[in-house]
Amino acid sequence: MTKLWKGSYFVQKDIDQIKDILSQQHIDLEPYKEKTDQLIQQNGKMIRAEITVLFGRNSLKKQANQTVGIKKLHKAAAAIELLHLATLVHDDVLDNASKRRGLTTLQHFFGNKNTVYLGDQLFTKYFQMVTDVAPSKAFIAYHAAMMEKILAGELMQDTLKFQTEVTLPQYYEAIKGKTATLFSLAAVTGTWVENSDEYFEEKNPNFQAAFNFGYHLGMAFQMIDDLQDINPNSKTDKPKFEDIQNGIYTLPIILALENDHLFKKMISTQNIKSETIYKYFISHPELLQRSQAIAKNFLDQAQADLRKLADNSEITELNKLIDKIQSLLNLTNI
Repeated sequence: MTKLWKGSYFVQKDIDQIKDILSQQHIDLEPYKEKTDQLIQQNGKMIRAEITVLFGRNSLKKQANQTVGIKKLHKAAAAIELLHLATLVHDDVLDNASKRRGLTTLQHFFGNKNTVYLGDQLFTKYFQMVTDVAPSKAFIAYHAAMMEKILAGELMQDTLKFQTEVTLPQYYEAIKGKTATLFSLAAVTGTWVENSDEYFEEKNPNFQAAFNFGYHLGMAFQMIDDLQDINPNSKTDKPKFEDIQNGIYTLPIILALENDHLFKKMISTQNIKSETIYKYFISHPELLQRSQAIAKNFLDQAQADLRKLADNSEITELNKLIDKIQSLLNLTNI
């Protein structure tokens, strides 16, 4: 995702507190400590933490004493960021990626096996933090269930590699697991972590609005990332056309595969050149336009989810978050 991203001023103090919590998470074993510390402290866009904070502060408005709740909220948001980072560390092993957040990836230094273990260490730290802030066993069980869906999404994406018959529903299901589920978890975590009910019912309107918002925003976010991957003019942290070279066929690629047998034949060629792919989409702008329209529809649905919640400063900031992601979508034109 482009470097354009910058955290909201409204939640910047929260984000600073979350970064401080993350900086205290160490893998105290040499020779791994230095490199893992660098990766953790490098942070990312912190968008998932921002979602957790905004939904959390929205829920905390109902409480008289918010001090303890804010501390738990910050730790919950840090846990979400650690979960995200753990999945990225494993992704880098699977994709043989060379860079992560501007740094050389861990497997370059420690090999694939030990890097998988380092990712597992981050998973355990995430679960420890979730346990510390959990209002109930149901909260922990929900996190475990959502983590299972995240991993299932990653597995599904891997099974679809180099499958030129991949369908749009299959793509949706894969990115729902690998990306949108974590966005939903971030929103629900913020809403639930200081909820006074022993079990926060999924039928609760606030629960549903938070979950659906995360789903719709996460789907759009992943689609925009996919669009940026085929646009040489979009600045991202990873090499261009990396997904397609690894056999991961994203939204615009799938739309092309559905309607163009020549493209299907072309993409089946081993070591297809990035320039060839770029020229194809230059000559078929309707594929990018359709992809952008699909992503925009998910953003519109995220806005509709927020309209189901009482309007206040937190909801205003969440709408600004949608606008920010919309601006990234506008930059995906070739």
